[in-house]
Amino acid sequence: MKLLAQAPSTPAVPPASPAAPATAPSPAQAILKARLAGQAQRASLLGSEIHNADLRIEARFDDLLTTLRAVSDSKDSHTKVTRMKEETIASLQQSISYYQQKRAWLEEEMVRPTFNLTQTQKQSISNDFEERIEKRVKQIVELYKSFPKHEEFERYKAVGHYRFGGVRYADSEDYRENLRLSSQTDTMRNKLIKDMQANIDRLNQENHTLAGMAGGASNPELREVYGDEQRKNDELRNVLKVDLDAIINGPGVPGHPISGHEAQALDKIIKHSVDALQGEFTLLFSRYADWLTAASAVNTLRAAVEKP
Repeated sequence: MKLLAQAPSTPAVPPASPAAPATAPSPAQAILKARLAGQAQRASLLGSEIHNADLRIEARFDDLLTTLRAVSDSKDSHTKVTRMKEETIASLQQSISYYQQKRAWLEEEMVRPTFNLTQTQKQSISNDFEERIEKRVKQIVELYKSFPKHEEFERYKAVGHYRFGGVRYADSEDYRENLRLSSQTDTMRNKLIKDMQANIDRLNQENHTLAGMAGGASNPELREVYGDEQRKNDELRNVLKVDLDAIINGPGVPGHPISGHEAQALDKIIKHSVDALQGEFTLLFSRYADWLTAASAVNTLRAAVEKP
């Protein structure tokens, strides 16, 4: 599916008909047209801000994931890198929740319209959110594949001999380190499986609700909208099932080990990026809320201008 490549579309201000003789608009019509032009410009500017915020968010996530996929823990870093990957996955999951909430809100708007938006506008935003959800799920799976694999190390290693003969053994540091990493990987794996299955169940429930709404809708256009939402849910559910299988099958190939000093420096960079992402999401959805109000005003004012 194509990712968001442009700002939400804003209804254009209708041009004056060239066929009609020029007549001076009434004061009321002149005011309406001026307000329409102002709201259309505002909606266009907000759409550009949404587009730019979305690009910044995607660039930050891409940089984060490229960096984290390339590295792994060492004996010196212990589990610092694994923890950073867990925290980044949590951030990815949080962004999924943001988009799910907004998409669910739009589905409610289809039934109880608070804003004067066309079905095309609502579905366009819903599609944008769905594409972001799908991309986030794939990013989570790709990052999970860079988690350390379970390796078998000897429980004890020989460290010398006793004074009167016999080999002296001590706990293997490799074994202890692998136990720590395997424990964290298994914990994350189980959490991801649980979360992704919950998302599959949620989509099943949404489709059940949408099917009931479609059955009770007398408007053919609205029934088509509900049907389209169900098809999109089915597509996303199929993607989730494939990715769930990938997680169940275990991690892939981890990146190269880094030192404890490198991990500490990277941790600061990751924390800064994740904190910045929270601010970007706040801005993105604030701009979406403003755009919805402006686009609604454009639709309402345009209808008033076109009214004979």
